[in-house]
Amino acid sequence: MKALRQYVDHFIVGQVEKGKQLGRTIGFPTANLNIANNVFLESGVYGVYVYYQSKKYLGMMNVGNRPSFNDGNHQTIEVHIIDFNEYIYDEILTVEIMFYIRKEKKFNQLQDLISQLKADKFYARKQFHLLK
Repeated sequence: MKALRQYVDHFIVGQVEKGKQLGRTIGFPTANLNIANNVFLESGVYGVYVYYQSKKYLGMMNVGNRPSFNDGNHQTIEVHIIDFNEYIYDEILTVEIMFYIRKEKKFNQLQDLISQLKADKFYARKQFHLLK
């Protein structure tokens, strides 16, 4: 587990672009961020605050190459905003990294990925509650 203070004051700003829309088919829609600068973070899943239109939301962010989807070796940054369902393509999001959840890994079965994402979401909610 990474120390929380390692990510304090670490922000990413990016424009939401249309992806392959795979997340929405498994109940975890993501905002795929197009950012101007490289992100030097360990691949994995993070607990994040997402700022959009002067509101703060809880979220989970994946940084990596999405090995479960055989998506190549390019880095992607995608954010699942918890309890959020709005059309935000082309909008700008600010993401504040709060804590590390786990390493990115390949799942051979889609149901295993969904189960892990549910566990990640449960863990993230618990951690956010502790931050209050």
